[in-house]
Amino acid sequence: MADEFKCVHETDVAPPLDKQADQFFEQARTISKERLPDWVKVADLYQKAVEKKHWKAMHNLAELYLRGDGVPKNTNKAIDLYMRMVELEVPLGYYDMSVMVQRGVGVVQSDKSAMQYLIKAANLGNPQALTHIGYIYIYEKNNDQLGLKLLKCADRQHYADASYKIASYNSNVDKNYPVAMYYYQRATALGMRKAALVIESTFSDGDFGYKKDAKIALAYSNISSQLYKKPDLRFPDLAKEHPLPPHPIQGYHADKDINWKPTGRDDDY
Repeated sequence: MADEFKCVHETDVAPPLDKQADQFFEQARTISKERLPDWVKVADLYQKAVEKKHWKAMHNLAELYLRGDGVPKNTNKAIDLYMRMVELEVPLGYYDMSVMVQRGVGVVQSDKSAMQYLIKAANLGNPQALTHIGYIYIYEKNNDQLGLKLLKCADRQHYADASYKIASYNSNVDKNYPVAMYYYQRATALGMRKAALVIESTFSDGDFGYKKDAKIALAYSNISSQLYKKPDLRFPDLAKEHPLPPHPIQGYHADKDINWKPTGRDDDY
């Protein structure tokens, strides 16, 4: 990928979804989250949505074919659905195919072809692909600057794994602890339990040079418990309801003046 990478968001590129198909899709998702889902009904609803070119339903129905839930296990039908997504220029479809080709599931295994699919998906703004390639650039190609651009593009699309990886980079590599905490908090808000556990341990043990704070540790312990019970929970107001203090030495950002405070703009971090 080029150093002059331009961040594209998947939602701005992917084809629009038919309203009736979207209703079928949401019905299917609701049933799939029940304690004992009727997978046959779920598959039938996804199929109805697929017939109206609903690409999210194509992705989910393909997963059912791979697992054999509600439909006979059939890798070829899953591949067919992924290829339909590719034909529609759906970013997620390119990512799905990159995974299948990389693993050699239902298709000939090829690292080169898998990477081509992955790069195409990233260029179209797929957050999973952006995160995967961003990680490669940082830890395998030693191009931290480009890798972080890719991760931040995925993070701006509310992809928790990208937020977590940016946090890990800042805590383990760059040693910019307040920036790490900012992204751990973002990952927590997006429903990532292990990010909440990091914040909890930071303030219960005094990690990364932070002072111990039992109140903050308890708050994030409670959030972790909530996510354990209900992984689909999200906390959009987390930063306001449970703010994190500045680092005793680095403030709110190790690369800025100690008196600098976040403004709330996207370019703060």
